Amino acid sequence: MSDVWADFWGHLTGVIIVVMMVTFISIWAWAWSGRHKQPFTRMAQLPMEDDLDNQAAAQPTPAKDQQP
Repeated sequence: MSDVWADFWGHLTGVIIVVMMVTFISIWAWAWSGRHKQPFTRMAQLPMEDDLDNQAAAQPTPAKDQQP
């Protein structure tokens, strides 16, 4: 009886590994397909744009009563 369960768990483990590999390769192929280049490039620039906005907001503005 234990041999039946060992065979079952062995096959189940193999099927799960194959499903995970196919899922990983599918996501990888989807991410690297050419039609996603433009949106991913735009998203990659978002942190840089945020840094520029933060730097502009952090610069002190001269007070009205101070002489330049």
